[in-house]
Amino acid sequence: MSFLRCLRLCVASLCCMLSLGIAAPAHAETSEVRAAQQFGLSYLALMMMEDSKLVEKQAKTMGLGDIKVSWAKLGGPGAMNDALLSGGIDFGTGGVPSLITLWSKTHGTPQEVRGVGALNSMPVNLVTSNPNVKSIRDFTDKDKIAVTTVKVSTQALLLQMAAAKEFGEQNYAKLDPLTVSLPHPDAMTALLSGGGTITAHFSSPPFQYQEVGRPGIRTILSNYEILG
Repeated sequence: MSFLRCLRLCVASLCCMLSLGIAAPAHAETSEVRAAQQFGLSYLALMMMEDSKLVEKQAKTMGLGDIKVSWAKLGGPGAMNDALLSGGIDFGTGGVPSLITLWSKTHGTPQEVRGVGALNSMPVNLVTSNPNVKSIRDFTDKDKIAVTTVKVSTQALLLQMAAAKEFGEQNYAKLDPLTVSLPHPDAMTALLSGGGTITAHFSSPPFQYQEVGRPGIRTILSNYEILG
């Protein structure tokens, strides 16, 4: 199987919810559920669950009694994976690449990570403030591209897929040295500051829309163009 075909299968569904645990009968084994989400509209459904206390209400409906649900915000799949593997959270969120990585490391162990369900499908865009960059071919070693987690996040793999299409499959990692790990809010702040530390951001809603609303910042690539 070619590199591009393999990656397409990995990221065709952009976001999944990840779970540590094995299916069990309907009785409460814990009085607290610890969950985490990342930043952006990708996690709107979870924000609604948190705000309306839907998990707590459903637990009571199922006869599980009073369950405390703790929600955390984490900056990217790297931090999410670490929290899941360390037992710091019970449920996490991230892209398919993160799920595959975690599943491969935990398959067959008592801490096997499983996918619970899909969260969304939405555009993620690569935006830049560098006027000389019209496509990914124009990036130089003076550019820095923010992704949530280098080499692991959905955006990082999409960038590798784009590089493979542009420069040949053997050069899929050509742009990896330009990538840096930053949570979306921090990446947007750095890009909008104009300081030059970050010149591009493989973003997500709502951050990408706020970014292109600033003069001089524009979209040069989207996940739909990469995946076809």
